[in-house]
Order: sequence, then structure tokens, then C-alpha cells
Amino acid sequence: MTKKSTLGAGSRILFFIGFVIGTLACLLTWGVSSADTLPPRNNTIFARGINLSGAEYNMETTPAVYGKDYIYPPQQELDYYAGKGFTVVRLPYSWERLQHPLFSELDSSELGRMKMFVAAAQARNMRVIISPHNWGRYRLAGPAAIPIGTAGVPIEAFADFSNKVAAAFVGNDGVYGLSLMNEPHDSNGMWKQIAQAGLNAIRNADRERVILAPGEEWTGAWSWKRFNNDFLLDDPTGRIMYEAHQYFDLDSSGTYKVGYSLNGATPDRGVEWVRPFAEWLKQHGQQGIITEFGVPNTDARWLELVQQLLAYLAKEKIPWTYWAGGPWWGNYPLSAEPKNGVDAPIMPTLTKDYGMLRR
Repeated sequence: MTKKSTLGAGSRILFFIGFVIGTLACLLTWGVSSADTLPPRNNTIFARGINLSGAEYNMETTPAVYGKDYIYPPQQELDYYAGKGFTVVRLPYSWERLQHPLFSELDSSELGRMKMFVAAAQARNMRVIISPHNWGRYRLAGPAAIPIGTAGVPIEAFADFSNKVAAAFVGNDGVYGLSLMNEPHDSNGMWKQIAQAGLNAIRNADRERVILAPGEEWTGAWSWKRFNNDFLLDDPTGRIMYEAHQYFDLDSSGTYKVGYSLNGATPDRGVEWVRPFAEWLKQHGQQGIITEFGVPNTDARWLELVQQLLAYLAKEKIPWTYWAGGPWWGNYPLSAEPKNGVDAPIMPTLTKDYGMLRR
């Protein structure tokens, strides 16, 4: 039995008009809010990435000579890794070389080198993570590094720098993301405040770029919950990824002073030590990335550890960039560089298909 409406014709018209107006208002509201809560864009999930070192070398040398004390990786580096299916490059660089002194404009020569590198990567369908390799510090003069948040290097200086870097690359689709800092540590509990200031400064210049936020105390994955359990930053765009590092020697330093057995390593150590970070991401509904990890090439057991780790990261949809490539590594045991035209032993492990999908 159909119930007859008790509304008159005029009332029904007014009701309909009110309904339409209300619906349009909601749609407009949703449109505004959805623009501020979009997930990170531009293929945040990728199959494999590589750190290409050189621009951060000899940071304590002042003044540093380009081509002698430091180098931006040449195009041949990009050709090699692009040919191996690497789609993202993490580029470590020196804050002091890009901005000296504090609060000054960015150095045009250094910025030009960086932009040329990004353009070369983009021409090879690769994108770049730009990462100041300063450990939460700045060298005012000589080798002494002063922590951010002290009288010599106020938080405002870090915010100023972050804003200027973001402005220099705004709209540049060759940039995958801007990292706030490499491996901050011993900040006297100030890192979250510092990181938020840097994020805010970037957002004042660019609301589109993905921001990578490293945790305190060397941004270790294994110790994430201990040092960074409350490290949740406020980003109105939602385009943020938390970045962690992990090495698998006993002190997680990546120096590997002794071999696999003396380090007490096992094939599943990689998964075990990265899992706290992955669990934290799930708990808080956040995206993450491992921007540094590496093992010596000289022992196949380390390669087995990496293989298990990469399968786990693929399952968890956590992208990664391996440490490291670059033209000046020489005999560095973690180097992914080929020698005399022969791939490093780690390369087949890194280029195996683990099922990580780009989106």
C-alpha cells in the first residue's frame, strides 16, 4: 500500500529547490576537502630505486671544487640504472653547497647542476628524490656541524631553505619527492617540531610534491617505534611518505666491520628488522619508503637476506631505493656499480620481479 504524500504542490517545489541547493553545497564542500586529502600522486609505488652518490661527498671541505671534491652522477650512470629497470633515483646533496650562508638565495651554479641532473633523469623516464644529506645539521664554517634548532642554526633557517628548494622545483615532474633531511639524530627531542616547520615551508611553495619525512635517531626501521612512535606530521594535502633506513650488521651502521657469521645474521633478519616500521605504517594508515639499505656484495648469504626483504616490501607495497650507486665508490663493498662491464653481484637480486606494481 503506497502512502500518500501530505505535502502540497508548492511545498514540494520548495523542498526540491532546497534539496538541490543542499546537494550542490555538499558537492562543493567535498570538492574542496578532497583536493586537500588526495593521496600522494605521480606513481608513489615503484618497482626499484637507487641512491646515486657524489653530490654529497666531502661536505666538510670548504670551499669544495666541483669535479675534484664532489660530482653529480653523469648521464652514463642514469643510462645504466634505467636499463636495469630502476625508475627512481635518490640524490643526496649538501645543504651548505646549495645555500651558503643561511637565509641566502640558492647558489645558482649548484642549483643548475641539480636541475640538469633531474632533467637528464626525466629524459630516461626516471624521477628524483632530492635529499639534503646533513643529518639534521649545517656547517657554518669548517668541519663543525651545528644542529638545527640551536642559536647558530635556528629552525627558521631550515624552514627558509626548505621553502626555497621547493620553490625552485615547483611544477617539475622530474622530481618524485622532496626529503626533509637525511638521518637526523640527537636533536634533543626537537626533530618533530623541526620537521613540521620544514613541511609547512614546503607546502607554502608547493602543494603537489610528495614530502618524505625521516624519523629521529638515524631514521632506523628497526627502532622506529622506540624513537618515532608519535612522529605523525600534519600535512593538509596528505602527500607525505615516512622514510626509514636499515642496515643489517649488528649495530645497524652499514659499516659491516665483520662478516655475515660474526654479525649473527640470518636470512630473515631483513624482514624482522624492517617489520616495526611496516607495522607502524599500517597502524596509522600512512605510506612509507625505505630510502637506504645495503649489504656487502662478497657473500651470497647477504644477498639471500635482501631477496627475502624485497619480497616482503613488495607484499607490503613499500617502495625502496638501494644504497648505493655512483661514479666514485671504487671498492666500497655495498656498491651496486658494475666493474669492467660486469654487474655487481647484488644486481640480479635487485632486478628480480617481486610483484611490486606501479600505480
